[in-house]
Amino acid sequence: MTSNLSLPDIIQQGLLPPHSDDKNVVSQIRRYNRWLIESGRRLYQPDLMTYRDHLLAALAPASVKVHLSSIRRSYKMLVESLEHRQALVAYLERQFPGEDFATIKAKADELELRLARAIDPERSRVQLTTVQDEADSQHLRLTPAQGAALMMQPDVTTLRGRRDVAIIALLLATGLREGEIVKLEVGDLYQTYGGVPALRVRSGKGAKARMVPFGDMLWARQIAEIWLAGREAGPVFVGMTDGRGDMLDQRTMQQQMTTRSVQRMLKRYPISIVGAPKTVTPHDLRRSYARNLFLAGIPTEVIRQNLGHADVKTTQAYIGVLDGATRAPVSVYDASAVLARLLGKLT
Repeated sequence: MTSNLSLPDIIQQGLLPPHSDDKNVVSQIRRYNRWLIESGRRLYQPDLMTYRDHLLAALAPASVKVHLSSIRRSYKMLVESLEHRQALVAYLERQFPGEDFATIKAKADELELRLARAIDPERSRVQLTTVQDEADSQHLRLTPAQGAALMMQPDVTTLRGRRDVAIIALLLATGLREGEIVKLEVGDLYQTYGGVPALRVRSGKGAKARMVPFGDMLWARQIAEIWLAGREAGPVFVGMTDGRGDMLDQRTMQQQMTTRSVQRMLKRYPISIVGAPKTVTPHDLRRSYARNLFLAGIPTEVIRQNLGHADVKTTQAYIGVLDGATRAPVSVYDASAVLARLLGKLT
């Protein structure tokens, strides 16, 4: 909306220029400008209280607070910019062609004073609620039975289904982040840690590498091997052209899946939770990994290391590095049915 236009041009259109070229700021200001146009409001008469309530209908309070902060900073830039002052005077001269310069200047001073008052944060405060206890509906944590049921959802007679069940199996059995699962290379599946079969995360959150032992959940790698069908290099999970998921040549594509593709994939497989169909996210499966291993008796510190959570240096300084055998989890999911289904299809 404001690309390739000068500051005076943007103002003449009645639009708010962004205070930064940051893409998030630009997006937030574009959203505000659309609202100004659609609601018939004017640039120099901001009603941030009404806009706050408009945003709260669609966004979380924390996001609304960020949006309003960007708008205030952009207005502040207008008030403090000499270029804006000149553009404002030119704007008012066109609005009031019969007035002398002293009157135009007075109107400009008044508008800038109104702006300063209108963008005062106290006029459009956003109440952020601190959540002490989250409802179970906020985040799903699958039971072992629900995890096994999710793995049975994809149609493994199709190439896409075999890929999808392999992703689900590895997410459940390793607790990887979505960004980590899409970066897996085939060789990462065949590592050892302290003599225990393990999966390698080359670069997790904070650019930290780690090893995640399979333990008794080595069946997840076996499921992935059925999808790979002998492929020995490249990304473990590749994208597929819509409508062509059964073509064998798609398995050898080198186009790495995106995190958005993994999210969309999981939405195709709702499962029954408390009698209602629910879809899960990659992070739900990560939480499921943590809770189920804890309930199976795996120490919390072991789970923390496997998940690659923060405060690694501090925690390890107190307890030392655990060896592979200690960190290897037990199997908390029954994968026998999905394995039998896959193997039965291939024989």
